[in-house]
Order: sequence, then C-alpha cells, then structure tokens
Amino acid sequence: MPTGNAAIRKANKVNTSLQSTATAAELAVSVPALYQADGRQISIRTAKDLSEHERAQIWELFEENMYTLYVDSSFGWTPKSKKQEMFDARSRFIIASQEDALTPNPPDIVAYTIFRFDREERQDVVYCYELQVSKSARHCGLGKLLTQKLSDIGATWGMEKVMLTVFKENQLALSFYRSVGFSIDEISPDHLANSEEGASHNTDYSILSIPIL
Repeated sequence: MPTGNAAIRKANKVNTSLQSTATAAELAVSVPALYQADGRQISIRTAKDLSEHERAQIWELFEENMYTLYVDSSFGWTPKSKKQEMFDARSRFIIASQEDALTPNPPDIVAYTIFRFDREERQDVVYCYELQVSKSARHCGLGKLLTQKLSDIGATWGMEKVMLTVFKENQLALSFYRSVGFSIDEISPDHLANSEEGASHNTDYSILSIPIL
C-alpha cells in the first residue's frame, strides 16, 4: 500500500505534465454498484463522467440544502466559484439515485458526496467537499452509507483519514457527523479560537475528521 506523497500521486494519477483522476472503474473496486431494497442505486463517477442532467441535479440539491447557510456565512453565496470547486477535474462523486418505474426519465439523484484525495498537514486524506441528502431520502441510512464508502475508498487508496468542513450553524449536520464518529480535527480553527489569540480567530465553521482504520 503506498504511503506519503506516493499515495496521493497514485490516487490522483499525477505525472509531470498532466493531473487527471483515477477512473470511476478503478475507484469502484471499493464502491461496487449497489442496489438497496428500495430501488436506490449507489454508483461512483468522476466529474468528467457526469451528464449535464446529473450536474444540474447535483447543483439543485446543493442549492436547496445550503443556500441559506452560505448566504449567512463568511463564505457568502458565490455560485460560479462553488460550481468550479464542485465540478473540478479532481472531484469524485458517490451518487445515490432513485429510479421511477412509472416514467422513462433518468433516475433522480437523491443523495451524493463529493470528495478528493488531498494532503493536509503531512497526512494523506479523503477530503469530503460535500455530503447532500434530499429531504425525501433522509432518515434511511444514506448519509451513513456514503460516509462509510468514503472510508472504504480511503483504505483502498492508502489514505489516513476522512476530513470535511461544516458550518457551526448547521447543527443537523454536526449531530449527524458526530453520530458516525467524526470529531474536531487538530487543524480546525476551533483549537486556535480557544488559545490566547482566540479573539481574532473565531470562525463560523469547524473541520472534522475520522481516522481510516
């Protein structure tokens, strides 16, 4: 199993002239196609694999869940830069979709997580950029399933932990992440806020992590 920078290079497929992502087929080794009893399918994609219809659904779900939180935050609501971040070539997507047997339409995306292989403070990590579940699909284990898949992928590709950023105002998300084992990471600004210099470092977000065992 690769360690250190070698793990990140392998996961991100970096060479001297081009950075591309591990293919969906390679990543699917740790996230095989999975159908739940209720007809939801779990699949994995890279940004370039997404159709325009899928990109639109992913953005609409993000906007539905996060618009108010971003507007009221220090980040502000900046759709252009946020879309660039979400659909960056390095982004990977684990998607839960729901088929409707009564219509010929493509399956609806009801939940997803977006992640990248990053390096934080000399550690190789799976960084979860987004975890979104539609209101109609909550309380059925999808969020827990997606976070577990992040750990599975991290273990396969030699990462040390899963990390994410969460708004402190998003108490529903904070409660969920704690319930599945996440805690305040050592690099979170929360630690600095509790130091002697804390008055100038209060932030409206925390960085959480969970070790990959």
